[in-house]
Amino acid sequence: MARRFFPQLISMILLLTALVLTGCRDKKPIYLGYAGPLTGKFADLGIAGRDGVVLAVEEINAGGGIAGREIELLSKDDAQDPQQAQKVDQELVDAGAVAVIGHMTSVMSVAGLPVVNRAHLVMLSPTTSSNDLTGIDDYFLRVYPPSSQVAHLLSTHAIEKLDIRSISVVYDISNEAHTLGWYKYFRENHQRLGGRIVQEFPFKGGKADFSHLAEQIKAGGSQGLFIIAGAMDTAMICQHLRRSGFGMPIVVSEWSTTDELLSQGGTAVEGINFYQTFDRNSDQPAYVAFRKNYRERFRREPTFASVHAYDSAKLVFSALTRDSDPKKLKQTILSMANFNGLQDQIMIDRFGDPKRTPFLMVIKNGTFQRVR
Repeated sequence: MARRFFPQLISMILLLTALVLTGCRDKKPIYLGYAGPLTGKFADLGIAGRDGVVLAVEEINAGGGIAGREIELLSKDDAQDPQQAQKVDQELVDAGAVAVIGHMTSVMSVAGLPVVNRAHLVMLSPTTSSNDLTGIDDYFLRVYPPSSQVAHLLSTHAIEKLDIRSISVVYDISNEAHTLGWYKYFRENHQRLGGRIVQEFPFKGGKADFSHLAEQIKAGGSQGLFIIAGAMDTAMICQHLRRSGFGMPIVVSEWSTTDELLSQGGTAVEGINFYQTFDRNSDQPAYVAFRKNYRERFRREPTFASVHAYDSAKLVFSALTRDSDPKKLKQTILSMANFNGLQDQIMIDRFGDPKRTPFLMVIKNGTFQRVR
């Protein structure tokens, strides 16, 4: 009797062991990648984006993860360098990440895209707006609208509301995938409406003589200025311009609109106009809760980068909850009719480009305020 039972016992033990081991394998973490500039002059953008993803990861893990599996964030610094962007994207591919949230600037997204395309890995960018990536069936998706849409709105506003018919333009070529497209669409619509570009000043971030630049802009006699640059450079340009006596209106792209623009620009950036899809003072319940949690967690206010990165991570989680197969992630995201972001609904077309409506913002009393 014992002899007959013993083999059965062994079989049961082996079966239970196999089930336990299978369960353990199934419970290993889901790796989510993040890539952005965590050091250097654009670190404000990258850190804000990373922190938005961190909060999203902590929240979903607190609720049990996805099908009982926790999300583990693999955060990488692209250092705003194209070769580094490719390197860190390959590291995330090799680590088995299900997606990359990033990059945070257009030129880095363009640089890293061949790596993720080869691996059939989704790159979901919170803040890339380059038109070079619009309408293409690849593994690049985003939650921020292409710059052509925002450039059309801003150039129309400059003509019709600010009466800037002659304008000078300053743009940073270190992120040319963003700035050149922005400038192209702004210029075309501005000129179509009867405007004129008086001067254009390309520069490489952090390497311009801003004092000399300010004097040139002032001497040009334009009715206003358009700056396409990061927060620090935009702040420095405005500081030098105001000291030179330049009092004309200034408009900017959304790239510069982090807290660093306010802290470094001071009164020199008062009155700046721009369009974006983030309102810090939104009363949407989901955003109000997010803002409270973000401030408690990081001891500072969220920025547009934080919110869009959070939405990007939540979009990935929502898709994985529908279908946990990372190989189907792109199609799962594209099959979702819309996604409820913190402040609005996000609709993503078959090319991975979002349908959203940017709105006018102004810097007033040292804060970003929506113009209603």
